[in-house]
Amino acid sequence: MAKICLNAGHTIAGEGTGAVGFMIEGVEARKVVGAVKRYLELKGHTVILDNVDYARSQGAYLHEVVEHANASNADLFVSIHFNAGKGLGSECFTWKGKKTAKAVGVCDELSKLGFVNRGVKDGSKLYVIKKTKIPALLIEVCFVDSRGDYDLYKKLGVNIVSQAITRGILK
Repeated sequence: MAKICLNAGHTIAGEGTGAVGFMIEGVEARKVVGAVKRYLELKGHTVILDNVDYARSQGAYLHEVVEHANASNADLFVSIHFNAGKGLGSECFTWKGKKTAKAVGVCDELSKLGFVNRGVKDGSKLYVIKKTKIPALLIEVCFVDSRGDYDLYKKLGVNIVSQAITRGILK
């Protein structure tokens, strides 16, 4: 069984609460991470939470997340986010856009729920991908400022979305 370090992207207070639209990224990401943690543990995996609820700056937040991830001795680091920019769909970021089974799996599983599959993208410039010493995956579940994504996400609910993410991670 794997040891997985899970991070809910962004804070819930202070600097760096993330994308805002029909929902707040930092708040919603924690709901998804909590459910993914439960589903991974039900499958026998060890899960380490790496959430930073408050930071004085975005840089401080990122540094703390990566420091915890690197100290976790986990097999995989997964950071769960919500996107903004009025687009549609889900995407995953990996080192140099490598199409790992887990990244492709998460994109595929979320697309089965009805989200547009935006694919696996190069996350080499993203701090948590670049600085984490273990394999890292950053998931953008959907767009917080897109009515279509928001409506689909709310209709499905946290548990259905989290189950899809878990299936993808376990690919």
